[in-house]
Amino acid sequence: MIYGLPKNFNLGYACINTKLEKESIFTSRTMRLKTYLDKGMDYVRELSMLNLNDLMTIMEWNAQNDIHFFRLSSQMFPFASHPEYGYSLEFADKLLRKIGTYAKKHNIRLTMHPTHFNNLASESESVIRNTLSDLKHHCEILDRMKLDKNSVLILHGGGIYGDKVETIKRLRQNLKKLSKIILKRIVFENDEMSYNVADLLPISEEFSIPLVLDFHHDSINGSPKTIDKYFDRVYKVWNDRKIKPKVHVSNSCPGVLSSNNIMERRKHSDHIEFLHKPLQKIKFPIDVMLECKLKEQSIFRLRGMQRSKIFRNTI
Repeated sequence: MIYGLPKNFNLGYACINTKLEKESIFTSRTMRLKTYLDKGMDYVRELSMLNLNDLMTIMEWNAQNDIHFFRLSSQMFPFASHPEYGYSLEFADKLLRKIGTYAKKHNIRLTMHPTHFNNLASESESVIRNTLSDLKHHCEILDRMKLDKNSVLILHGGGIYGDKVETIKRLRQNLKKLSKIILKRIVFENDEMSYNVADLLPISEEFSIPLVLDFHHDSINGSPKTIDKYFDRVYKVWNDRKIKPKVHVSNSCPGVLSSNNIMERRKHSDHIEFLHKPLQKIKFPIDVMLECKLKEQSIFRLRGMQRSKIFRNTI
């Protein structure tokens, strides 16, 4: 079936601009803890400012290329959320605000996806403490940019720990402990290993935490109903919060079949070869994060396919 790329889709990419990276423009310069301790905060600030200056360059590139959706790296400030060596971002306040002002001027939505080490359902108290610290750090970045509630933090449900019912109960308990600053930013995402849409949707509704639908994850770890059957409930939470919905899109690597194991199926392809059929049923404006390896190149490729009308629909 041949079709054009839906006009209501605003395409974005995550963290790395592959073209600019070849020119050593990237935002994830970091270091080992030993280096931090040896060289001190002056070096930390230096790396952080290099990351932010390169982020400004990426933002300008995105605006010039009509890309209005981008995921910020979580590695811009080395060890900023460390339980012992963490620090304030006051030194970067002016530049963060400049980037945020630029994003708003050019209508570029910025989001973040804290690492998998963030786990609000963990059995470990230290993991919970570190998660809260890291989420607070991410909120500080977005708050210093003066970005509104559309700049969300995406989280997964985490592990199951041998008992999904008890783990979800623990997740609910920990959500009640979150500050308003964190609660206004976080959204959940279904994953391909543990928590599908049906698992997370009741939590989403109970706590008014929007749920990001990942269509690739759903194709691997599906719910009792097809994903489109949950759309009304999922998007009611987004609409009630007055936050623009976003989704994640990726494909398995070419040649990988549904009969392959999960580890093979979960790997992302270089490009987006198809959009899942349920995704195409969404007719309202929505931000679509491409989670493929070639990032901004895939946006240009999809735009080219749209013009030539050769984009495939296979699932």
